[in-house]
Amino acid sequence: MDKKEKTIKSETIYDGRIITVKKDEVLCPNGEKSIREVVTHHGGVGILIKIDDKFIIEKQYRYALDEELYELPAGKLEKGEEPLEAAKRECLEETGYRPLEMIHLGDMSPTCGYSTEIIHFYYCPKSVKETRHLDSDEVIDLMYLSLEEIEQLIKENKIIDSKILAVLTLYKNKIA
Repeated sequence: MDKKEKTIKSETIYDGRIITVKKDEVLCPNGEKSIREVVTHHGGVGILIKIDDKFIIEKQYRYALDEELYELPAGKLEKGEEPLEAAKRECLEETGYRPLEMIHLGDMSPTCGYSTEIIHFYYCPKSVKETRHLDSDEVIDLMYLSLEEIEQLIKENKIIDSKILAVLTLYKNKIA
């Protein structure tokens, strides 16, 4: 049986700078009709940057959750931008390290139930220190943590960023 849902009608209910929200009526494979709310997003990148025996983790305030979070250096793809180029750009902008080597670890769909966003993960084992170029609205502290320190913060539920959780799984399965 074909399990694909067929769009009957689609309505854009919000078209913003980062996301577009659509409300679609669909026909399900079992013949039932349903409503799907879909967030369209260009996607993003996350970079696991190794400096000596430590990894760069960012700490920044996030308005949506109203708290400061530990996060992976990351950013959104610009329309039509290749993920590797975005990863190189974000690496330098947010951390001040220019990557000399980038290894694609894999991809993740953080919220496949309602969003088209795909995050592409890269590992940067070699880089050179240059100057950070933060966006005007970014205030980011850099932390240099060992894998054990990151894992302890995860155990303590202090790291809740899905990007860190996903990239560590990919790193451990492909690199470590």
